[in-house]
Amino acid sequence: DTALLFHSLPVGQLSRTHPVAALDYFGKSPLLFSFARFFFQPIWITRGDKETDPMEGMRQRLREGRSVIIFPEGTRGEPGELAPFRKGIGRLAVDFPHVPIVPALLVGADRALPKSSAVPLPVWARVVVGMPQLFKGSVEEITRILQGMVEELARVEKAGKHERIPGPRDVPTLAVLGIDGSGKSTLSRILAERLSASCRVCLVTDDVAFYEGGVRQEIYTLVTERLREAIGRRAKTASSLKSYKVPKLAELFLRDQIVGQLRRWYRPDLIVMDGCPLLNVTAWARLYREEPPDDTVLSSAMGILSGDEEAGPTSPAYAAFPELARMRKLPLPNLKRPDAVLLMDVDPAVGVERISKRGESRQVHETGEKLGRLREGYRAVCRILEADWDTPARILDGHGELDEVTRAALAALVEMAVLGELPSVGQGRVD
Repeated sequence: DTALLFHSLPVGQLSRTHPVAALDYFGKSPLLFSFARFFFQPIWITRGDKETDPMEGMRQRLREGRSVIIFPEGTRGEPGELAPFRKGIGRLAVDFPHVPIVPALLVGADRALPKSSAVPLPVWARVVVGMPQLFKGSVEEITRILQGMVEELARVEKAGKHERIPGPRDVPTLAVLGIDGSGKSTLSRILAERLSASCRVCLVTDDVAFYEGGVRQEIYTLVTERLREAIGRRAKTASSLKSYKVPKLAELFLRDQIVGQLRRWYRPDLIVMDGCPLLNVTAWARLYREEPPDDTVLSSAMGILSGDEEAGPTSPAYAAFPELARMRKLPLPNLKRPDAVLLMDVDPAVGVERISKRGESRQVHETGEKLGRLREGYRAVCRILEADWDTPARILDGHGELDEVTRAALAALVEMAVLGELPSVGQGRVD
C-alpha cells in the first residue's frame, strides 16, 4: 500500500512524506524492518501500547511541515471491504485545521498481495485520489465525513468498471461584471440558485458555493480558496492603489485556478463567476493609466494574458502595460476567457451611495472618480469581447429593481445561448 502511494507522489515530496507503520508488525522481521525504515522513513507506533501517545509522532512531523500517510482503518480488513475508520485522522484534522487532507483509495492491492501470500501477484492496482480539503467540526464528524468520501471514491471506481468513464467536459462559464456597488455579487448568487433548479452550478464569488436542485449544498473549502481569501482580505485593507495592485492581482490568478479545480472535482454543468480574472485585469488598466489605452491595445493585452495571441516585444500592449512584460516572464498560467458576460451597469454615484449604506469602510478605489474609470473599462471589455473574440456580452441597466434586473439577465442568457447545452433548461423553464 505504501509503495503504491509513494509511486503516486512527486519525487521531490518522497523524502518529506512519512507513512504510519506498526512497529509490532514490521519488527518481527529484521529484514522487513530495515527495508521499511530505509525506503519509507515511517512513523513507528506500537498497537496496544497504553503508556505512550501513538499520535505524538504524527503531530511532530506535521509541526515540521512534513506530510503523513495514515491508514485510518488501523489494520488490514477483509479483501474489498472498507472497515470503520478509527478516530486518529479526525483528531489530527482538529489539531491541524490548516493542513489539507487528501483522501485516497487503493484498488487491487488486496488482490496483488493477499494476507496469505508472501510474493506479490501480477494484478493491476490503482490509486484513486480525491480532492484536497480542509475540515472544521468534531473528531467524530470529520472521521465520518472522511470515511464517506473514501466510500464515494470506491463507488465511483466500481461504477467506472461497468461504464465508459466520461472524459473532461468543457463546462461553460458565465461572468457577471460591474463596479463595486453595482449589485453584481447579488445577481451572481441569484442566477446560480435559479439555474441550479435544472443543473449543477458552481458559484465563484468572495467564497465558493455549489448549488443543485435550487439549494446551496454543503462543500468543504479548497486549499487554494483558503489562500485566496487571505490575500483578498489583504487587498481590501490597502491604503493606496499601488499597494492594492499586487495582492489583488495575486487574488485574481488564484481565483482563476479555483475555476479549474471546480471543473475537475465537482464536475458542474455551469460555473457562474462574480467578476472574471482576465476581464478584471484588462478593465482595471483604465484605472491605473492616466491616458487610458484604446480598445485595440486592450484587446491585444487580453489576448496575451489568455495565451490566444503571440505578441512580439514591440507590441503596443507591452508599451502600455509594463507590468505585462514582467508577468509573462513568470511561470503564470494563462487566464481563461468566459463563454458569456453580463455587465451590471450603474452610475458611479449610485455605486458609492450603495457602498456607503453597507456601513463598511470603503476600499481605496471606491470613489466616484475611480469607479467611473472602472465603469469605462468594463464597457470597453464588453465591446472587445464581441468585436474581437466572438464572446457574447450584454450590458444590463443595474438601476432598476432586483427582480426586473434578474429577468433581464435570464433573458439575455437565453439570447446568448449560454444555456443551450444544459439539461432541461429552455426559454419557458427560465421564465
